[in-house]
Amino acid sequence: MKLYIGDIRGLFDLPGVALLDESRRNRVYRYHRLEDRARCLTAGLMLRRVFGEDNVSSMTVSPFGKPILPDGPCFNLSHSGNMVVLLADERSVGVDVEFITPYSQSVARKVFTTVEQNWLSCQATDEAFFRLWTGKEAIMKALGLGFHLPPESFEICPDDGMANIVGGQSWYLHWLALDHHIICQVAEHPGRPAMPVWLSRNELLQR
Repeated sequence: MKLYIGDIRGLFDLPGVALLDESRRNRVYRYHRLEDRARCLTAGLMLRRVFGEDNVSSMTVSPFGKPILPDGPCFNLSHSGNMVVLLADERSVGVDVEFITPYSQSVARKVFTTVEQNWLSCQATDEAFFRLWTGKEAIMKALGLGFHLPPESFEICPDDGMANIVGGQSWYLHWLALDHHIICQVAEHPGRPAMPVWLSRNELLQR
């Protein structure tokens, strides 16, 4: 399992957009906010760098919108704040990154179970909220269902490396806090989490 991280702050001028295929270029320019354009660009450049241009050009999408490489590996993307993250493995994985901001009690009551809300009340930190949230979203993405699986419909354990049974499968969660962001990576197998590999602007722009 490999975890790649890109920082959008070096890409606000949209360098390398010509390296992307037409579909991704169009997606970049559909965004109005510069930050969103930079995130979309960074994601495209990371996919190209990690999997190769030919492999990425043959990517398909599942009925629920999950991107799939026909010849593998399995992968998942997420972005928030200044980071874009990409997790890849031979088996299904999910990843979520969130920039830590003050959380809303009303949102917590809507998306977390009673047990999760009780744990959050004991922790009473913004990071704790996003630990639960990234764990849930990463599982939803690993299953390939996204919000077709309501986050309040299942429960997770906020401890690293514990098995979480969701959708009839065991999922193992690991969290990493970096520069006011929190990342959760989810895999079908137990073991050590992937250590992050930072992809620099120069690496992303290599032809």
